[in-house]
Amino acid sequence: MPLEALGNDEEGRIAIDSLKRFGVNTDYIRIDPHPTNIMNIIIPNSTLGDDTIIHSWYSPITNTRTLEFRNNLPTSLPPELLDKEIFVLLDKFETINFEFLTHIKNKKVCLDIGHYRFIEHFSKQYLTSFFKHANLIQLNYHVCDLLFERLQIQNEFEFFDLLGLDLLVITKGKKGATFIFKDNHVFKSIDQSPEIIAKVCDSSGAGDAFFATVIKEYAYASRIDDGFITNTFMIANKASRDVISAMGSRRI
Repeated sequence: MPLEALGNDEEGRIAIDSLKRFGVNTDYIRIDPHPTNIMNIIIPNSTLGDDTIIHSWYSPITNTRTLEFRNNLPTSLPPELLDKEIFVLLDKFETINFEFLTHIKNKKVCLDIGHYRFIEHFSKQYLTSFFKHANLIQLNYHVCDLLFERLQIQNEFEFFDLLGLDLLVITKGKKGATFIFKDNHVFKSIDQSPEIIAKVCDSSGAGDAFFATVIKEYAYASRIDDGFITNTFMIANKASRDVISAMGSRRI
């Protein structure tokens, strides 16, 4: 089955070179003609029972083109989107994305910080300014100490408060996740551990599956409380478990 997830850009070429170094046959990898996606924009639509997905290049779910932003992200949304609350998903923090977030209104910004290399080339001031646009951040626990040192903060509670987040999720692999939020203006931290430990076939995409589920629950939540955390972790953990139980980062 051809792999269709590689974009026609430097990151795609790096991925192929890495596979070759480990002796993996890359003859059947198909290069998508478009660059790797840098941003997803999701518009929740409860009347349709699913989400309308619009983003900068193409949909990894439907493999179809949507809005064609290319390398020039707009500083205003199309008229039909102006009255809608959109959810912007990012794991890259380049200036082009920062400019987009600065100008676009009615947005909820969801950031996934899964590796220190995502942030190592940016200054403290830039990262702080960028992250202050965020409403929800998922942070891999391996990154915490390095990120907090870079931002000169003491812990996850100071990080949460500094950015004014709705929700901070710190993922811990097999140990589950920690959810930090405010309930009636009081900081709360809830640790959730999986009841079932799945046999890992391939861990690729597990964090993405978890993040996607958390975002969808967040998008439709009326409030974030203990019940929301328990239910969200249960669903997100199952999504990750399904992914790691099979080869490849997608379940078709």
